[in-house]
Amino acid sequence: MQENKRKQQSFEYGAIILLCSTLLVKVIGACFKIPLSIILGDLGYGYFSSAYDLFLPIYALAMAGLPIAISRVVAENMANGRYLDVKKSLKITSRIFVVTGCTAAIIMFLLIKPFVSLTDATGKTVYSIYAIVPSLLFCCVMSTYRGYFEGLRNMYPTAISDVIEALGKLILGLGFSYVILRLTNNVALAAAGAMLGITIGGAASATFLYLRYKIKGDGITEQELTESPKVQTGKQIAKTLIVIAIPIVMTSLANNISSLVDVTMVKWQLNRIMEDASDIIRNMYNASIVDYNQGVTKALTDAELPTLLYGVRSKAYTLYNLIPTITSVLGVSALPVVATAWTKKDKALLKRNIESPIKFTALISMPIGMGFLFMGSEIMKLVYSTTASYEIGGTMLRIYGVAAIFGGLATSMTSMLQAIGKEKISLRNVAIGAVLKVVVNLIFVGIPTINIQGAALGTAVSFIFIFVANLLSLIKYTGVKPNIYKTILKPFIAALACGLSTIILDLSAFEKIGTVLEIAVAAVVYLTVLIVLNTFEPDDVLSLPKGDKLLKLFTKLKIIR
Repeated sequence: MQENKRKQQSFEYGAIILLCSTLLVKVIGACFKIPLSIILGDLGYGYFSSAYDLFLPIYALAMAGLPIAISRVVAENMANGRYLDVKKSLKITSRIFVVTGCTAAIIMFLLIKPFVSLTDATGKTVYSIYAIVPSLLFCCVMSTYRGYFEGLRNMYPTAISDVIEALGKLILGLGFSYVILRLTNNVALAAAGAMLGITIGGAASATFLYLRYKIKGDGITEQELTESPKVQTGKQIAKTLIVIAIPIVMTSLANNISSLVDVTMVKWQLNRIMEDASDIIRNMYNASIVDYNQGVTKALTDAELPTLLYGVRSKAYTLYNLIPTITSVLGVSALPVVATAWTKKDKALLKRNIESPIKFTALISMPIGMGFLFMGSEIMKLVYSTTASYEIGGTMLRIYGVAAIFGGLATSMTSMLQAIGKEKISLRNVAIGAVLKVVVNLIFVGIPTINIQGAALGTAVSFIFIFVANLLSLIKYTGVKPNIYKTILKPFIAALACGLSTIILDLSAFEKIGTVLEIAVAAVVYLTVLIVLNTFEPDDVLSLPKGDKLLKLFTKLKIIR
C-alpha cells in the first residue's frame, strides 16, 4: 500500500504560516513604500499611487477572488475523495485564468488614456500604468497555483511566493526608481520604474509556483487516484468553477472598490473643486504646500495639487490596508476548513471553525485600529517625514482606524460566506457597501472644506455596513451563533484600554521616541487586559505548531486558566 505523505494543516496552523509570511511581506512592503515615498516625494508618490490603485482591484480579483474559487472547489473534492477531479481542476483553471489574465491586460491597456484624461490634469500618470499592465498575466498564473495549494490546505507555497514577489518589488522597484530619478530628475518616470519592479516581482513569483508544482507535486498518491470516483468532464468542472468564481470574483472586486472609487472619483472631484475653490484648499494646507515647495525647483501648481493630496491619502491608506490584508489571510486559511465542515455537515466543527477566525481577526484588527484612531497624526509623523503626511494624513488615518476595525472583521467573514456557498450573499453585502462608499464620497469629497478627508469617511461607512451585514448573514445561513462576547467584545475591551492608555500616557513632547514608547506601553496594556479577561482558550492553542507544549506553558503562566 502506498503511504500518503500529504499533510493537511489546521486553520490555526495554516493561519500562522500565512500570517508570518504576510507580516514579513508587509515589513518588506514598508521597506519599499516608505523609502519610495521619500525618493519620489508626495507628488511623485501620487503618480505611483494613482496607477497602483487602478491596478489594485484587478490584482485583488486575480490574487484574492480567483484563488478562493479554486480553493473551495479543491477542498470540496478532497473532502469527498474525488482526487481525479482535484487534478483536473488545476488543468482546467490554468487554461481559464491565462485567458482571463490576457483579457484583463487588454482591457486595462485600452482604459489607460480615458482614465488619465479624467483623473490627472498633468497626464503623467500614464507612464506608471503602462509599466504595470503586463503583471496582470502573471497574477493569474499565481492565482491558479496558490488557490490549488490552499485548497489542499498547504499554505507554504503561497507564503513563499508572497515573499519572492515582495523582494522583487523591494529590490527592483526601489532600484529602478532611484536610478531613473537620478538620470532624468522626473518623478513621474521614476514612479513608473517602481511599477516595473512590481511587474518583474510578480513574474518571479509565478515562475516559482509553477516550478514548485512541477518538481514537488501535490502529495496526491497513485492509490488515491486509482480509488477515486470517475472524473467529471472538463465542461462540468469548468461550469462548477465558473458558477462559484463569478460571485466570488465580483465580491473581491467590490471589496477593493475603495481604491478604485478613490483613484477615479476622488481625483476627479479634487480637480473639479480646484477650479472653483483652490484658495480654500491652499489655505487649509498652506504649511504642507510651503514645506513641499522648499524641496523642489518649481512651485506646486493647481493641476498638481490633487495628485499630491492623493499621494498623502495613499500613505495613510497603506497603513490602514495592513489590517484587511492580514485578516484576509485568516479568511484564506479559514475557507477550506469551513468548507470541509460544511460539506460534512458537522455543526460543532463548523461553529469552532467560524468562531476561531472571527476571534483571531478581532485580536489583530482591533488594537491596530484603535492605535490609528487614537494616534493617527503621531503614527504618520513617525513613519513619514513631510508636513503633509501628518497635517493631512493624520486626520485620515484616524478615520481609517474605524474602518480598519470593521473592515478586518468583515473581510474574513466574506471568505466564510463563500466557503458555505453563499457567494451571492457576500457579493450583495459588499456591493451595497460599495454604493454607500460612492454616495459618501460624492457628498463629502466635493465639499472644499472636507475634500480628500471624505475618502476616508466613505471607507469607514462602507465597512461598518459590510461587517453588520456579513455577521447577520453568517448567522442566518449557517445556523451558528458565534459567541460575540468571547470572539469580539473581549478583544474590543482590551483594544479600547490600550487606546485610552495613549491619552493617559502623553509623551508627545518627546516626538518620535515618545510615540514609540506610547505604542509599546499600549501593547503591554492590551495583552494584560486580554489575560485578565481570560480571552485565550485551550482550543486556540492546541492546533498551533507545538500546541500541546504551548498550552502547558500558557497554563503555567496563567495566560490560560
